Amino acid sequence: MGGGDDGAMEPTRARRIAERAHWPDREPDGTALLAHIRRVVAATPPEAHTVAWLHESLETGRVSEHELLREGLGDDELRALRLLTRSVRSHSDRIYLAHLELIARAAGRSGELARAVKIADLADRCSHPRVRHDGWSPPYASGLRRLLEPHDDDVVLAAQAR
Repeated sequence: MGGGDDGAMEPTRARRIAERAHWPDREPDGTALLAHIRRVVAATPPEAHTVAWLHESLETGRVSEHELLREGLGDDELRALRLLTRSVRSHSDRIYLAHLELIARAAGRSGELARAVKIADLADRCSHPRVRHDGWSPPYASGLRRLLEPHDDDVVLAAQAR
Protein backbone atom coordinates (compact mmCIF):
# COMPACT_ATOMS: atom_id res chain seq x y z
CA MET A 1 0.00 0.00 0.00
CA GLY A 2 1.37 3.45 -0.81
CA GLY A 3 1.55 6.27 1.67
CA GLY A 4 -0.40 9.49 1.74
CA ASP A 5 -3.84 7.89 1.70
CA ASP A 6 -6.23 7.52 4.59
CA GLY A 7 -4.90 4.04 5.38
CA ALA A 8 -2.67 3.17 8.25
CA MET A 9 0.75 1.59 8.41
CA GLU A 10 0.91 -1.77 10.17
CA PRO A 11 2.57 -1.46 13.60
CA THR A 12 4.97 -4.31 12.74
CA ARG A 13 6.28 -2.28 9.81
CA ALA A 14 6.60 0.81 12.03
CA ARG A 15 8.48 -1.28 14.61
CA ARG A 16 10.96 -2.46 11.96
CA ILE A 17 11.55 1.12 10.80
CA ALA A 18 12.06 2.34 14.38
CA GLU A 19 14.40 -0.51 15.26
CA ARG A 20 16.46 0.04 12.11
CA ALA A 21 16.59 3.82 12.63
CA HIS A 22 17.24 3.92 16.38
CA TRP A 23 19.27 0.83 17.24
CA PRO A 24 22.45 2.91 17.76
CA ASP A 25 20.73 5.82 19.56
CA ARG A 26 21.43 6.36 23.24
CA GLU A 27 19.87 8.57 25.87
CA PRO A 28 22.20 11.02 27.64
CA ASP A 29 22.57 8.46 30.45
CA GLY A 30 23.68 5.76 27.99
CA THR A 31 20.49 3.67 27.89
CA ALA A 32 19.05 2.65 24.53
CA LEU A 33 16.45 5.04 23.09
CA LEU A 34 14.59 1.95 21.86
CA ALA A 35 13.86 1.00 25.49
CA HIS A 36 11.93 4.27 25.86
CA ILE A 37 10.15 3.77 22.54
CA ARG A 38 9.09 0.22 23.49
CA ARG A 39 7.69 1.43 26.84
CA VAL A 40 5.70 4.15 25.04
CA VAL A 41 4.26 1.61 22.59
CA ALA A 42 3.27 -0.69 25.48
CA ALA A 43 1.40 2.18 27.16
CA THR A 44 -0.61 3.30 24.13
CA PRO A 45 -3.86 1.86 22.75
CA PRO A 46 -3.38 -0.44 19.73
CA GLU A 47 -4.65 2.17 17.24
CA ALA A 48 -1.74 4.44 18.26
CA HIS A 49 1.05 1.83 18.10
CA THR A 50 2.32 2.89 14.68
CA VAL A 51 2.71 6.51 15.79
CA ALA A 52 4.23 5.39 19.09
CA TRP A 53 6.90 3.33 17.32
CA LEU A 54 7.78 6.30 15.10
CA HIS A 55 7.39 9.17 17.58
CA GLU A 56 11.15 9.84 17.83
CA SER A 57 11.93 9.27 14.15
CA LEU A 58 11.24 12.67 12.59
CA GLU A 59 12.72 14.60 15.52
CA THR A 60 16.02 12.73 15.33
CA GLY A 61 16.10 13.08 11.54
CA ARG A 62 16.89 9.40 11.09
CA VAL A 63 13.79 8.90 8.90
CA SER A 64 12.17 11.35 6.50
CA GLU A 65 8.47 11.97 5.96
CA HIS A 66 8.91 10.82 2.36
CA GLU A 67 10.41 7.51 3.46
CA LEU A 68 7.55 6.94 5.91
CA LEU A 69 4.96 7.71 3.23
CA ARG A 70 6.68 5.29 0.83
CA GLU A 71 6.50 2.66 3.58
CA GLY A 72 2.71 3.14 3.87
CA LEU A 73 2.23 5.73 6.61
CA GLY A 74 -1.30 7.17 6.50
CA ASP A 75 -2.24 10.85 6.45
CA ASP A 76 -3.55 10.96 10.03
CA GLU A 77 -0.43 9.18 11.28
CA LEU A 78 1.82 11.65 9.48
CA ARG A 79 -0.14 14.58 10.91
CA ALA A 80 0.18 13.05 14.39
CA LEU A 81 3.95 12.67 13.95
CA ARG A 82 4.21 16.28 12.78
CA LEU A 83 2.35 17.38 15.92
CA LEU A 84 4.73 15.37 18.09
CA THR A 85 7.87 16.69 16.41
CA ARG A 86 9.36 19.81 17.95
CA SER A 87 10.91 22.05 15.31
CA VAL A 88 12.76 24.26 17.78
CA ARG A 89 15.45 22.82 20.00
CA SER A 90 15.03 25.08 22.98
CA HIS A 91 15.80 24.56 26.64
CA SER A 92 12.85 26.70 27.68
CA ASP A 93 10.00 25.35 29.81
CA ARG A 94 7.70 27.94 28.25
CA ILE A 95 8.46 26.89 24.68
CA TYR A 96 8.21 23.20 25.57
CA LEU A 97 4.80 23.70 27.21
CA ALA A 98 3.60 25.82 24.27
CA HIS A 99 4.37 22.87 21.97
CA LEU A 100 2.37 20.57 24.25
CA GLU A 101 -0.52 23.04 24.11
CA LEU A 102 -0.64 22.54 20.33
CA ILE A 103 -0.96 18.80 20.89
CA ALA A 104 -3.61 19.31 23.58
CA ARG A 105 -5.75 21.42 21.24
CA ALA A 106 -5.24 19.44 18.02
CA ALA A 107 -8.47 18.29 16.39
CA GLY A 108 -9.40 15.08 14.63
CA ARG A 109 -7.91 11.63 14.59
CA SER A 110 -4.36 12.96 14.23
CA GLY A 111 -4.82 14.98 17.42
CA GLU A 112 -6.17 11.93 19.25
CA LEU A 113 -3.22 9.81 18.11
CA ALA A 114 -0.70 12.49 19.05
CA ARG A 115 -2.24 12.95 22.51
CA ALA A 116 -2.32 9.21 23.22
CA VAL A 117 1.35 8.87 22.30
CA LYS A 118 2.46 12.05 24.07
CA ILE A 119 0.67 11.07 27.29
CA ALA A 120 2.50 7.72 27.25
CA ASP A 121 5.76 9.47 26.31
CA LEU A 122 5.49 11.99 29.16
CA ALA A 123 4.44 9.34 31.69
CA ASP A 124 7.53 7.34 30.74
CA ARG A 125 9.72 10.43 30.93
CA CYS A 126 8.41 11.15 34.44
CA SER A 127 9.76 7.73 35.45
CA HIS A 128 12.84 7.83 33.18
CA PRO A 129 13.67 11.53 32.68
CA ARG A 130 15.94 12.62 29.88
CA VAL A 131 18.33 15.08 31.45
CA ARG A 132 20.31 16.92 28.80
CA HIS A 133 24.08 17.22 29.04
CA ASP A 134 23.69 20.81 30.22
CA GLY A 135 21.38 19.69 33.06
CA TRP A 136 18.06 20.90 31.60
CA SER A 137 15.12 18.54 31.60
CA PRO A 138 11.71 19.40 30.14
CA PRO A 139 8.79 19.90 32.54
CA TYR A 140 7.39 16.41 31.95
CA ALA A 141 4.97 16.37 34.90
CA SER A 142 3.46 19.77 34.03
CA GLY A 143 3.03 18.72 30.42
CA LEU A 144 1.41 15.44 31.41
CA ARG A 145 -1.06 17.24 33.69
CA ARG A 146 -2.02 19.54 30.80
CA LEU A 147 -2.62 16.68 28.38
CA LEU A 148 -4.72 14.83 30.95
CA GLU A 149 -7.06 17.81 31.36
CA PRO A 150 -10.37 17.44 29.51
CA HIS A 151 -10.08 18.34 25.83
CA ASP A 152 -12.15 21.38 24.75
CA ASP A 153 -14.41 19.10 22.64
CA ASP A 154 -14.99 16.87 25.68
CA VAL A 155 -16.14 19.86 27.73
CA VAL A 156 -18.56 20.94 24.97
CA LEU A 157 -19.95 17.41 24.59
CA ALA A 158 -20.41 17.06 28.36
CA ALA A 159 -22.30 20.39 28.48
CA GLN A 160 -24.52 19.34 25.56
CA ALA A 161 -25.33 16.02 27.26
CA ARG A 162 -26.86 17.80 30.26
